[in-house]
Amino acid sequence: MGRLFFKTLLLIGLGWILGDRFGTPEFITAPLEPTLASMEARVGLTPKEVGFTSKDYVLEAAVDETAKTAPQPVPSSASAPTGGLPENEGLQINEAGLDIIKRSEGLRLEAYSSGGRSYIGYGHQMQPGEPSTITEAQATALLRQDVRVAEHGVKKLITRPMNENQFSAMVSLAYNLGNGNFSRSQVVSKFNAGDIQGAANAFLNHNKAGGQVLDHLTHRREEERALFLTPA
Repeated sequence: MGRLFFKTLLLIGLGWILGDRFGTPEFITAPLEPTLASMEARVGLTPKEVGFTSKDYVLEAAVDETAKTAPQPVPSSASAPTGGLPENEGLQINEAGLDIIKRSEGLRLEAYSSGGRSYIGYGHQMQPGEPSTITEAQATALLRQDVRVAEHGVKKLITRPMNENQFSAMVSLAYNLGNGNFSRSQVVSKFNAGDIQGAANAFLNHNKAGGQVLDHLTHRREEERALFLTPA
């Protein structure tokens, strides 16, 4: 056991030098993953503490709106370059799209706990030092801040020009699913292929959590689809 512990610490040490998780090729780390995870726990380390980074700090499974995610890096500006089409760069979620999220999330002006985390406003995950009581205007400002990650993801993934309503509906969906799941949605593939009606219908595919159809997700998807099809 002592030799295994030493080898694991050696791998972790190499990772600090080389970066990107433990810095070793996947064909080496994959077979050792259970052992690495066990040894990390024993020495009190987590992936975050040894430099782990991820493209998405979002849920990568069937989504329930009550299941919140870890804090996400927020782009400094909604117009920051995304690698998408230049004509889409200036888009921001409109009030109609924001209202869909607001109605779905619900408003709480005092901090509350869920799943071991603290939230406030329209489902904003609180950070240390944030006030436990806010106003409705502050809740909206926090939501606009949180939704920037989804805005950035939609702009990066969509390869055709979007109007404001199409963009806002897709941002609402991406905010709920996470950018990783959104990237695999037929909403993206069909829209990029020019199948606008097919993309609209694909919103309705995302109404399950844990394999079960949820009424509130069905209603949200219908609202997003309707906004997506509304001429701008």
